[in-house]
Amino acid sequence: MKIGIVKHLNARPLTLFFERSPNYTPVYENPSVLIELLKKGELDCALVSSIECERNSDKLDYTKIVGVCARDVVRSVLYFQNERESGIPDQVFTDKGSRSSVCLLQCLFHLQYGKTVEVIPTDASEISEMMKESKGSHLLFGDHALLQTPIPGYQVLDLAEWWNRMTGLYFCFAFWAYPKGKTWDNQIFLTALEYGLKELPSIIAEEKRLPIAITDRYLKQELHYIPEKKNLEGFSLFIQTAKSLGLL
Repeated sequence: MKIGIVKHLNARPLTLFFERSPNYTPVYENPSVLIELLKKGELDCALVSSIECERNSDKLDYTKIVGVCARDVVRSVLYFQNERESGIPDQVFTDKGSRSSVCLLQCLFHLQYGKTVEVIPTDASEISEMMKESKGSHLLFGDHALLQTPIPGYQVLDLAEWWNRMTGLYFCFAFWAYPKGKTWDNQIFLTALEYGLKELPSIIAEEKRLPIAITDRYLKQELHYIPEKKNLEGFSLFIQTAKSLGLL
């Protein structure tokens, strides 16, 4: 079976089992690419942006038994507001890898300011270069956000924290999805998570790009992988808000 695997650190506890099992063939890509492969029938299952599960509910089924979830801080979905721009920006350059993060930013602008913002999907490497030149406001997600060094002139907002402050609820960034007609037992996703959590010490030790203390806190405290009631309520509100704004 071909399994779509997100390449970022935040997904490792969910995906490591499938990566190491001989029964599965991993396909490594960003969520925005995996969803397209899934829709084409080129994958049997994939970890994809939560918004895409709803956008493609006519073609896909998905499970909320596990997921990439946050309460009030996520660290890896960050909005960089250019302090040199006066007022609310008209457009934001957004990392094109995650569509849930982009849609969440649009929903937050609506909740905070009563308006939506134009988003321009952009390569993360290009965003980093633009910030060095103080050009525009930006959104980064996943490892690109984790590894982005502070840049003077930018106010940084954590989107999970912003969502929690605006709604009092938590957020779900990604779920396992699969084509309609394919049968998946939720137990396999729980088994995979159990394996990943047991392997957390090795995942943390293998991550050389960040200090161990940050990786440890990120994977053990700032993220969780079984959605809580406030996560599911937050996801429901997210979908309602996105639908009201025509973002589905």
